[in-house]
Amino acid sequence: MIPAQHPYEAHYKQEEDGRTVFRSKPVIAWDDEGQALIVDEHTGRLVPANNGRTFTGLSEGGHPVVAAIPGGGWSARYKHPDGTSTVDPLVAWTVHSNGTLTPVDTDTTGLCDDATGVSNFDGLIAPGTETRTPRQGQKTQ
Repeated sequence: MIPAQHPYEAHYKQEEDGRTVFRSKPVIAWDDEGQALIVDEHTGRLVPANNGRTFTGLSEGGHPVVAAIPGGGWSARYKHPDGTSTVDPLVAWTVHSNGTLTPVDTDTTGLCDDATGVSNFDGLIAPGTETRTPRQGQKTQ
């Protein structure tokens, strides 16, 4: 058995209450024949990922978050349809197992997420960088 060094996910398609549900499980290891192994929660053992009829395939998974650090004065800028922008301070940076960082912002309900995943994300602003706040009706550059 070879421990999984790079993240992969096994995908499954199931029918529940008359609707199709898609699920994924992380690949934990590879057996000596190269088959992906996942955890079977019922038996507490590693089993081949393709051991069921609902298996649809494997894909490269995301690198898991291994740490988080404070936002450090960085901000995210969001552009609005009228040309104005909003600047929000980052609450944190998440550090992934491959060394990449993700800027984390929070919305008005307190939900934290990747700032770059918001459709009107317009960029990051470094600490100490002056930003112009447009006056009412003024467009940003």
